[in-house]
Amino acid sequence: MNPRDTPFGDDLRLIFDGDGRADIAWSADGDRVRGLDNLVQALTVRLLVQRGELATLTHPRFGSRVHELLGVRLTRATLDLLRRHVRRALLGDSRVEAIEVLTVEPVAGQPGAVQIAATVRARGGARTDLGLALDLG
Repeated sequence: MNPRDTPFGDDLRLIFDGDGRADIAWSADGDRVRGLDNLVQALTVRLLVQRGELATLTHPRFGSRVHELLGVRLTRATLDLLRRHVRRALLGDSRVEAIEVLTVEPVAGQPGAVQIAATVRARGGARTDLGLALDLG
């Protein structure tokens, strides 16, 4: 399939492990992620990368400011700031038209852990869901 056949592109599929790391899913035929799945993967990477971290690769605005809240106590104000950082990062992808739902909630019994859930409307009207757990403790 030609990447131009899907408005959301395609890329190598990444495997995210539980501690915030990702690796390429290698297979003989080249495991790819396409369409809305590619958009979800790209948005997840955008949230995990520190804004400015890819400046030397000519992507100075790629990423998020989520890392700035590492170690900060999860108060209502902190969760609101985290929600704003997530919103800004998601809207930083030109394929995202709007964020229809965005929740950022602490995970019960796990200090510093948050669950992020979003429904985004992509350009052209397609909708997709994104979920990500982060440990900011």
